[in-house]
Amino acid sequence: MLKAITTITTLTITLLYFLLLSLTYPYVCWFKYRPTNNDNNNHYIPSTDTTINKRLLKLCTKKYSLDLMPMPSKIIMPDQATTIYIPSIIAIKTKHSLPFPTLKSSKNASFTLFIDYEFNLENNFYPDLGIDESYELNITSKYNASLYAKTYIGIIRGLSTFQQLQYQKKVPVPLLIYDKPHFIWRGLMIDVARHFIPISIIKRTLVYMKLVKLNVLHLHLSDDQGFRLESKRFPRLHDPKQFYSQDDIQDLIEYARQRAIRIVPEFDIPAHTTAWFVGYPHLSSSQKSSYELEKTWGVHNATMDVTRQSTYDFLDKFFFEMIQLFPDKYFHIGGDECEPHEWMQSGHIQKFVRQHRLHHHHDLQAYFTRRIEKLLKKYNRKYKSYSNYNAPVHYLLLRYLEGIYKDHKLHICV
Repeated sequence: MLKAITTITTLTITLLYFLLLSLTYPYVCWFKYRPTNNDNNNHYIPSTDTTINKRLLKLCTKKYSLDLMPMPSKIIMPDQATTIYIPSIIAIKTKHSLPFPTLKSSKNASFTLFIDYEFNLENNFYPDLGIDESYELNITSKYNASLYAKTYIGIIRGLSTFQQLQYQKKVPVPLLIYDKPHFIWRGLMIDVARHFIPISIIKRTLVYMKLVKLNVLHLHLSDDQGFRLESKRFPRLHDPKQFYSQDDIQDLIEYARQRAIRIVPEFDIPAHTTAWFVGYPHLSSSQKSSYELEKTWGVHNATMDVTRQSTYDFLDKFFFEMIQLFPDKYFHIGGDECEPHEWMQSGHIQKFVRQHRLHHHHDLQAYFTRRIEKLLKKYNRKYKSYSNYNAPVHYLLLRYLEGIYKDHKLHICV
């Protein structure tokens, strides 16, 4: 009887939880644009985001006729505005030709976009984290608009907004847009380890990332099912049939840079490492003589031996090679779903655990993470991780469904 009551109570609580979740989560968005009390035309960012439900969102979007993604920080337009259609081909006037793709243009076009900037065109610098991405876009008349930014990143962001306006049938004039990102890390992760994706498809993805102002492409390059990047130092790492050459990656990084997008590589360690062991089985905890790539997805037992100095010597040489390819300051090391099975079965690993007074396999992974952090720091790189073990909040790129830390700024949190 008691067991039945407990079961019913558990089911009731579960049903109530999902009922509340269905009533809130799917219908809640973060909406940060609303008119001020004294000026209905001035859209601003309030000090805190305003949470509204789906019905209220529909009412609000009727007020704003612009379909932009993401919505700019500030939009100024009159209540009774003239509307125009911006043609797909325009004239672009700048001080000098811009060293990155712009928009379809013709000198004889009826609509002219004037671009002004402060940056030095000779500096083809990399779009580092936190760089100024702000811009000012002003649609002044049926035939003219101006775009201003302090950096080439800002110009690219402004061109993306202008391109979105070109797709709209009616654009109010005059229209003034001030914009800067609310989050400095706006990323998309592509898993090319489990499913190889041609460079051409990734480039097409970068084009659409630019359009909606995403600024980080996170490439998941290794897993139990494949290692997709050529290593000249360790040629047995990558899949001989489906991999990216170093020339491919350099070309992709430049393609992304011209669209103000960073590429952050991920090499998943110490778990999800079967592909490492196919060519270099001595790195594994089990010390098996041979490995094959996994054919199915999921969590597998293959883990690196994090107690041997030879593992860190190997990784040191590997990361040194990779930083010659990837200019980004961040390297992602995975760190997720580290099953302790092989660690628990290994006599020398358990001896190491006792000698170092480690109480849990999480402590062993934390030991590994600290050593990788020092290794990357030597090359002026920082790590990102999925794992929570021994990692400050600002090191976590993705935290599983455990809640949001309001006191910290996570780059991406789900």
